[in-house]
Amino acid sequence: MRTPRFLVLVAFPMLLAARTPKATPSVPEQVAPTGPTKTSTTTAEGLVEVKVDLNNDGVVEITNYYRQTTPDNRLLLRKDMDLNRDGRVDISSTFNEAGRLVQEQMDSDFDGKIDWIDEYGDGRRTVTKVDTDFNGTFDMVKYFENGIVRRKERDTNADGKVDFWEYLDERGNVIQTGQDIDGDGKMDVRQE
Repeated sequence: MRTPRFLVLVAFPMLLAARTPKATPSVPEQVAPTGPTKTSTTTAEGLVEVKVDLNNDGVVEITNYYRQTTPDNRLLLRKDMDLNRDGRVDISSTFNEAGRLVQEQMDSDFDGKIDWIDEYGDGRRTVTKVDTDFNGTFDMVKYFENGIVRRKERDTNADGKVDFWEYLDERGNVIQTGQDIDGDGKMDVRQE
């Protein structure tokens, strides 16, 4: 006579547990403090540098640079972030004297080289420069009006000159394109 499967599945773990010696209580491990830790120093330029370790593992993920404006106030001038925790800055944000974002530089493929730059005016993005093929040269530039991309310029043949243009409407639809055929950096062909 065969034993029903459900009985084996229930009984086997119970038998195994009965044969296993009881574990001795262990001493509780020391647990690192939870939450971010901050260290603050003054740079040679007189800025207050605050390093933030978000998960308290010894790796700094955020570094803020401030100018002390009064004994109780300081102005954030730059914020550097290490997104992939390799010790290199992946995003660096720069702020003006009014505290508004002026520029962000990004290393989007984490190779240590800047390949994306956003520029801001009056708190709005005005220009984006991108190295789309990660060769060290910015080959696409987007121009914004009121927060919307209105023009794109590309260097499609890597000669350092714009050779393709796109003009967009307020909804992001391409309404006109242009192309430089002879390599002089000027639009030769236009399509609407």
